[in-house]
Amino acid sequence: MSILAKLKPLPVEEISKNDALYRSLEIKMQQLGYLTPYRESLNWDKEIASYELGSRELIEKLKKTAAKNDGVPLFYAKLLKKTIYQNLILHPNNQGFYLPFRFEEPFTIDIQGEKIWIGSSIRLSEELQWLEITMNNENDEDLIEIWQTLREICSESSEHMTPVQLHSA
Repeated sequence: MSILAKLKPLPVEEISKNDALYRSLEIKMQQLGYLTPYRESLNWDKEIASYELGSRELIEKLKKTAAKNDGVPLFYAKLLKKTIYQNLILHPNNQGFYLPFRFEEPFTIDIQGEKIWIGSSIRLSEELQWLEITMNNENDEDLIEIWQTLREICSESSEHMTPVQLHSA
């Protein structure tokens, strides 16, 4: 099962207080200090790109590599949230969104009983940058490719102020 990443507007029916996703994110962005950019700067109109990331197992391998780089086992990093790689490790990366705003750790919002993960593509980009020396010494070409693809996705997200939507295909 492959994971797809699409740089495209949030799937809201209407940019108003009546759309549950829009409203929940509006409240959270206000709490984080990004209300005006969320409303006015975020790309609400056009799809930018689509990427195939690879398998869930490959994402998990990248998470293990990050946890090892941080000096903790992946299980410990997830359980206690004791890692500098918050957006890479805690976000499931097979569902949810990354938004082009900087916040330290991912969060969830509840939309009609469904838990939706939200991460920061800017912070994820920083976390991936911190892995550069480790990845330069890596021999697994598939792992290097997914790391590079994620970096490109984060760059595009920031450049175009466009959310990244993740889902399994």
